[in-house]
Amino acid sequence: MALTGRDLVSILDVSNDEITLVLDTAEQMATALGWEESTEQQPLAPLDRILATLFFEPSTRTRMSFESAMLRLGGSVISMADAKASSAAKGESLADTARIVSAYCDIIVCRHPETGSAQALAEAASVPVINAGDGHNEHPTQTLTDLFCLRRHKGTLEGLRAGLCGDLRYGRTVHSLAPALARLGCEIIFISPPALVMPEEVTAKVQELGGAEPEVTDDLPAALDGLDMLYMTRIQQERFADPAEYKKYQGVYVLDEKLMKKAPEDMIVLHPLPRVDEIALEIDDDPRAVYFEQARGGVPVRMALIALLLGIVEETQSGKHSGLVEP
Repeated sequence: MALTGRDLVSILDVSNDEITLVLDTAEQMATALGWEESTEQQPLAPLDRILATLFFEPSTRTRMSFESAMLRLGGSVISMADAKASSAAKGESLADTARIVSAYCDIIVCRHPETGSAQALAEAASVPVINAGDGHNEHPTQTLTDLFCLRRHKGTLEGLRAGLCGDLRYGRTVHSLAPALARLGCEIIFISPPALVMPEEVTAKVQELGGAEPEVTDDLPAALDGLDMLYMTRIQQERFADPAEYKKYQGVYVLDEKLMKKAPEDMIVLHPLPRVDEIALEIDDDPRAVYFEQARGGVPVRMALIALLLGIVEETQSGKHSGLVEP
C-alpha cells in the first residue's frame, strides 16, 4: 500500500494521485458515516488501534476532528491537550517525547509552535506521524480538508482560479494549500497587505510547481473577478511579537455583503477557521459560504488518512481503495 506506514509532515509528501486517493477514500468514509444514501454503504469494523494527539498549541477543529475520526473508525484515542501538564514542562525534548509516545500508540498527530517540529518528531518516532501544524510552517491535513470541500463543489481540482487572502506571511494553512493548488494546475492570486505577503520560499515553490508566477495584490475587491474560490484567513495574532503591530492589520480585510455582490455567482468562500472579523456574520447565509461544511469534512478526510497510513484499507492498482479490511 502506497501510504502505509508513512508520515505526513508536508503536503508535498504526497503526490497528486495520493491526494486523489485520500479524497476518494474520504468520500467512502462520508458514505459510511451516513452523509449520503448509498447501496454501497459499508459499516466500519472496530479497530484495535490507538491514536495519540500531542497538542502544544490550542486547537478545536483539528484536535477534535482527529479524535472523532479515530473513534468513528472504531479505534481509541489518548491525548495530551495541555503541554503544561506533560513532561515537556519539565524540559523533555520533543524527540524523547516521540520515542516514548510511540510505545503507547499506533499513530501520532502533533501540533507544535516551532517550525520544523513535526519533522523532528517524525524522525524520532517509530509510528506514523501526522503534522497538525508546526509553527507558521505547514498544516497539510487542513489542505486535504480544503481540497475535499473544493472538489465536492467544483467537481475538479484542476485549472481553477483561487484567491488566498489575509495573513499569508504567518498563516500555515496557505503555506500548504498554495503549493498543492499550483501542482494541480490552478491559477493563484495572493491577496494580502504588503507586510504580510507570502514567504519567498513558498512563492518560489508555487512558481516551480505551477510553472507560472502567482499574481500578488493587496486589492481584495479587484481580485474577486473570475475567482472559483476565495480562501479567507484571519490575521495570526499569536505570531506577532508586538501586539501593536497586530493591531495595524486587524480588520484589514472584511468580506461582507457589499463585496459578495461583486463576486462571481459560482465562487465559493472557504476559511480554515477560527474567524475573527474577516468574514461578516451576514455572509453565513450566503450559499457560496461553505466554511462550516468545509470544517465538517475534516472528519471523513482524517478518517481516510488514518486508515491509509495504518494500512486498514485496501488499495487497487488504479490507486483507489476497494474497501475496509480487518485490522
